[in-house]
Amino acid sequence: MIDLTIPGAIVAFKYVDNQTNNALSSYAKHRMETTADYITGGAWRKLWKKTNEKLKGKEINKDPNIEFIDEILEKTKLKTDDALLELWASLLANALQGKNSIRREFFDILEKINPFDVLMLNVAMDDQYLSCLKKADFSYGTDYNTEARYISKFIADNHKIYDENEMFVSVRYLIQLGLFTENSKVLKFELTPLGKSLKTALTN
Repeated sequence: MIDLTIPGAIVAFKYVDNQTNNALSSYAKHRMETTADYITGGAWRKLWKKTNEKLKGKEINKDPNIEFIDEILEKTKLKTDDALLELWASLLANALQGKNSIRREFFDILEKINPFDVLMLNVAMDDQYLSCLKKADFSYGTDYNTEARYISKFIADNHKIYDENEMFVSVRYLIQLGLFTENSKVLKFELTPLGKSLKTALTN
């Protein structure tokens, strides 16, 4: 006899599902997607699509962090911006894999930033950008204008960011959130330990 517990219910579900050639899980998945689409205006469908792409080829050997998964779903039910959903999907994928690099404060940070801030974070987390800074400092360290043009071109070519006024506003805000160091500037910015920790949590 199967216990009336969550693990027991899962065993029972899998048994019935196997006996019906996966008809039960297909029906449940359809119902979940339909309900989720109605409630979230399609936000969860986009989130799950991005998450599934990140999980391709991954083996899940640890128990998923159900508490974090539930919180992520709650916080993203009205999110539709692709750039922001990309970050949420990375956290969700890692929560599903049971990784312990996720912090609850990251949820608060992602709720406070806008799509342009995401672009700036992506630059700061780009290892090629870090190489660009080192090369610029070595080659043009005494020539600020040439150095600035070199870094600006890299950011424009690789991350499609052109508005330095928006960059200034975003850098100041990301400093305020504790993700960028206090001495970060418009073209030269650096992650704090918290920012680096977020980068780790977003890495699949």
